[in-house]
Amino acid sequence: MINRRTVVLIRPDFGESLQFMYKQQNPPIGIGYLASYLEQHGYEVHVLDLSIKRVYFSTVVEFITKKKPIFVGISSLTAYYMGAKKLALELRNHLPDLILVMGGVHPSFLPECVIRECNANFVVIGEGEMTLLELTRAIENGETDFSMIKGIAYKDGDEIKFTVNRDLIADLDSLPMPAWYKINPNKYPKNPHGGISKYDRVAPIISSRGCPYSCHYCASCKFWKQRIRFRSPEKVVDEIQYLHKNFGIREIHFWDDNITLKRDHIISICKEIIKRGLNVMAFNAPNGVKVDTLDKTVLRWMKAAGFYALTYAIESGSRLILRDVGKKIDLAKIVRNIIIAHNLGIKLNSFFMIGFPGETMETIRKTMQFANSVPLDYRTFFILKPLPGSKIFLDWTGSKDMMDYDWDEMKCYLEASDLKINELPPELIKKMHKKAQNINFIPPSRLINFIFNLIRFSHLSQMKLQVERFVHVIAGYNIAVYHETS
Repeated sequence: MINRRTVVLIRPDFGESLQFMYKQQNPPIGIGYLASYLEQHGYEVHVLDLSIKRVYFSTVVEFITKKKPIFVGISSLTAYYMGAKKLALELRNHLPDLILVMGGVHPSFLPECVIRECNANFVVIGEGEMTLLELTRAIENGETDFSMIKGIAYKDGDEIKFTVNRDLIADLDSLPMPAWYKINPNKYPKNPHGGISKYDRVAPIISSRGCPYSCHYCASCKFWKQRIRFRSPEKVVDEIQYLHKNFGIREIHFWDDNITLKRDHIISICKEIIKRGLNVMAFNAPNGVKVDTLDKTVLRWMKAAGFYALTYAIESGSRLILRDVGKKIDLAKIVRNIIIAHNLGIKLNSFFMIGFPGETMETIRKTMQFANSVPLDYRTFFILKPLPGSKIFLDWTGSKDMMDYDWDEMKCYLEASDLKINELPPELIKKMHKKAQNINFIPPSRLINFIFNLIRFSHLSQMKLQVERFVHVIAGYNIAVYHETS
């Protein structure tokens, strides 16, 4: 018999290939929001993050058996979907009557495949809070007709049924902040996103959801229906203050898809941070900002509020590639904003990709030349791979049957595989990727700058990670890009 007020939400094990180098386990904000929303409506929610809790599967089964939840929810990105699939099948094998609900970016875009592959009962499609609450109530009440719950796919006998899409939540301030006491940021590795952090007590936060653009390599625009919504600056800074007071957090990483899109939004956040005296903390935007949304005034406010580092999502130095993949960005304006930020003393990482459709040796060289010509502190080069939900993925799959596809092909740090996204041989892309990564240390002054930053922002866990990172970059490991939501 189920416990009528209990739900278990799980993030699966990432697998060694994702954990080894960058140790990317971060607090699962999405699950945190779902947990706090369900608890606000009277449910008891248990969060199991198997990416940091090395527990035997038998222990997971024992825990679920003891709690007797209404259902078990498993969240997944494409990067660790194979782990989610394995977990779901094992749970189904050991607990055949368990109700399994899958959610996250990957299940949202391939719901029928996920239900059949994972032997799941439901997939929550897209933004999950309201959908999961309605689904929880329906399962709790023993209902068998789920057709009126918007935003789900579900198994009905041998048939997979879909309900109508759910509208996005209009007022993000109506949501409680994530259940941080269930995803304590201090229990996670000290180097989120694999970059240099100023302090070792770091937590992520989001001030908006979505992106209005339509870059062909990105899944976020479709997941959020090409819209962006903002939390009020006061609510955002309330959460920062809460994390600082209750968890001793000294550095915040903004995970927004585009934190600087709305000028008044980011400036108001900065003013509120300063007003409350929280600019003694450090702030970073490692997910990548759209560079041409910045200007000197915005950057000065960010610097004054405590932003010491930003990541510029540039992607390519070829205007032709940028045009063809829907990246509406002005390279000349990027150069100006790089120089402004550099002169303000803001540390700059950057995102570049190689392997776009239509990519040639000439366009790769243009990207490398651009990255080498501007004063960035670090340049991160990715090998593009097609993510479910992106236009490139749709073009790549065509009429392919994606059932039981080995999604480890999309994982980071694997050998370049022949995905046939463009006409270049995979080994050539791998070779150029290694050469591009080495730009960070040529000329020698950049290696000195890397070491200087390592010492300047030194704490033991960070130094260990950066040494690993340096060794692997020199060794030429591949990095696949994941523009998915958190």
